[in-house]
Amino acid sequence: MDPRFREIAGALSAPGWQLYFDVSPLFEEHWTGIPAVAAGLARALLDTLPEHVHFFYEHHLVARAAIEEALAHRSGLYLLRDFFDGPAQAGKLPALAARTRAIGLYPSVKRVSQIFPIECSIYHDLSTLITPRFHLLENIRHHQKGLVDDLRTNDLTFGVSQATVDDLKAYLGAPEDRVFVAHNGVSWPWWYPIEAYNAPTPGREDPYFLVLGTREPRKNLARVFELLALFPELLATSRFVIAGRIGWLGEQERMPQVLEQAMATGRLMLPGYVSNFEKYVLLQDAIATIYPSFFEGFGLPVLESLSLATPVIASFSSALPEIGGDACFYFDPFSVESLYRTLRRVLDEAPKQNPAYRARCHEICARFTWENMLLAILDPLIARLAETGAPARARLRAVR
Repeated sequence: MDPRFREIAGALSAPGWQLYFDVSPLFEEHWTGIPAVAAGLARALLDTLPEHVHFFYEHHLVARAAIEEALAHRSGLYLLRDFFDGPAQAGKLPALAARTRAIGLYPSVKRVSQIFPIECSIYHDLSTLITPRFHLLENIRHHQKGLVDDLRTNDLTFGVSQATVDDLKAYLGAPEDRVFVAHNGVSWPWWYPIEAYNAPTPGREDPYFLVLGTREPRKNLARVFELLALFPELLATSRFVIAGRIGWLGEQERMPQVLEQAMATGRLMLPGYVSNFEKYVLLQDAIATIYPSFFEGFGLPVLESLSLATPVIASFSSALPEIGGDACFYFDPFSVESLYRTLRRVLDEAPKQNPAYRARCHEICARFTWENMLLAILDPLIARLAETGAPARARLRAVR
């Protein structure tokens, strides 16, 4: 554990500050995207500041044992059940009392706000604001109201990339001295490599490219379908696996009829949602991961792929070059020819077999840990507490 956590614990203990972490994203059954980030931070808080962290949902505490169990299962299925009809609910938030020394940390949009003397939230992207054509109208209205309200009620605001922080400043006027970068992390359970080594995986020797992500327009899967339709020889030498749950505006991501034969023969596979372990195995065994997204606030699958030294063919867009650095192979997300040339380059160079490339992947990913993300949040937060001293105001309860 980084020794700075002991200093942070001391800075919290002396004046009696306590951290309250919003676990609402963990109520999802499947943890991808924001729930995966919330899980990483929750685990880091339990490992580094166990005496100072509490968990809450709306105006109620959530039992620590229930969070530990959810983290062990990597799912919020039972957490949701036990909160509303079981032992997971642990009473009302004591932070509702005026002038309590409590810090509310929200890993995403606030379900409730203005109930803690100090509040911080994490922004993952501003895609509903910057690229509204990729979203449903009701989602745009819901998220854009939250974007503005959360920024207004935050003492500190965090973006998961410099690109997201720059967007917060440019589009929402976030104050320079109150917005900070806190990069996401990556980690896998210790037993995954052992289980993956022993697990029988039919067709593992058959090379394939992996496309990972929710099937919705922003992810630009239509470019991959276009690639395979225009260059069918790719399917003769490699399979393509497109994994991820179905999202919204699916008609924009419809597979061309010409690819139905590839589906029938197993050269093109769409398994839908895959578990975290299945994702690990798919990433580990792939020739490369293709990540064609038009817009990302971070791009967690890019980091997950590189952590296993699997190359990433990524669009040169938004935060992706910031995360992937020189370990990714970039292409123009609007050009199928650019994607084809980049894919051929990966096939020709076979970087996954290059020890220097594998070492570079591990070097890049070593910077992206959940503890480092937590430190990037807590360092400016402790400085903020030193500025404010005792709570300057008691916020009013506000529920969306």
